[in-house]
Amino acid sequence: MDAKILTADQTSIRLVASALLSGEVVALPTETVYGLAAIISDAAALRKIFEVKARPLLDPLIIHVLDLSSLMDLVQISNDLFDKIYRLVDAFCPGPLTFVLKKRKNVSDIITAGKKTVAVRMPAHVVFREVLRQSGPLAAPSANPFGYLSPTCAEHVLASLGNRIPYILDGGSCEIGVESTILDLSGKHFSVLRPGAITAEMVENVLGEKIIPYCPFVSTDPSVPGMLKQHYSPRIRLRLFKQFSEISSLQENHILKIATVYLSREEAQNTMAVSKNTVFWLSENGNLNEIARNIFDLLRRLDNMDFDVIYCQVPQKIGIGIAINDRLTRAAAKF
Repeated sequence: MDAKILTADQTSIRLVASALLSGEVVALPTETVYGLAAIISDAAALRKIFEVKARPLLDPLIIHVLDLSSLMDLVQISNDLFDKIYRLVDAFCPGPLTFVLKKRKNVSDIITAGKKTVAVRMPAHVVFREVLRQSGPLAAPSANPFGYLSPTCAEHVLASLGNRIPYILDGGSCEIGVESTILDLSGKHFSVLRPGAITAEMVENVLGEKIIPYCPFVSTDPSVPGMLKQHYSPRIRLRLFKQFSEISSLQENHILKIATVYLSREEAQNTMAVSKNTVFWLSENGNLNEIARNIFDLLRRLDNMDFDVIYCQVPQKIGIGIAINDRLTRAAAKF
């Protein structure tokens, strides 16, 4: 099977929606990263997601829905909790915010890995939303081999899964570039399980109550995606640093060719490179949103070049920088 990259017009959207309803899995664009989608009512299609990605069945999937009404069909909540969810939806949805809530019986255990909770979000990408209108709710993890760098354009999906799926709907490069924030609303205290563009502080400002901020957590039996120690990893060695002075202590004698990635062009150009280095940067001036958009794309490009190791600078843990740090830390854990 060779995937076709389809221009996201109405004809292609109808074709993809029809394929989904027939039990296929396809790649779709979101504002965060590209997703590998299947309809939630088809157990065989859901299993196909895991097969295509080589993803362990213990790692839950996120359901994508069009609106609050569709979300309510999948979860059990109290009236008080509904009011809080309504305020969060009004502030952030559609967008990069995933809710973890107690599931209804109609939600497949394949999606939740047997857990009593389900993760649901309303994507903002206009193409994905149009597919949802025609297909209904979709389960959609990132469209990449399990554990590898997430895809932020159609070409990334083609390079890694192009021989395993029929269609990739091209919606351009992802606006955000890192996966959604996962907010756990299933317990007494609300908490951020995975950081993203929506921060704990932003949620607190809407709800007027304290949210447990993200705390790096590793699980061998995750309740949501992105909690394994090793994830988002390139194939070649990845090392992280905050300041240029740290690089010499990271070097290994057998390393022949090093790529050094800085947060900004200015810092890259003003810093003396290590011998035999090639220097890259993620943004013009260290803008965190620009860094998030570019991080997976640059790491993929370097992963396909003739380097032995990548040294990558990490940003401050503020705003979406928390999410970038999380992705890079898990990506480097492989090594």
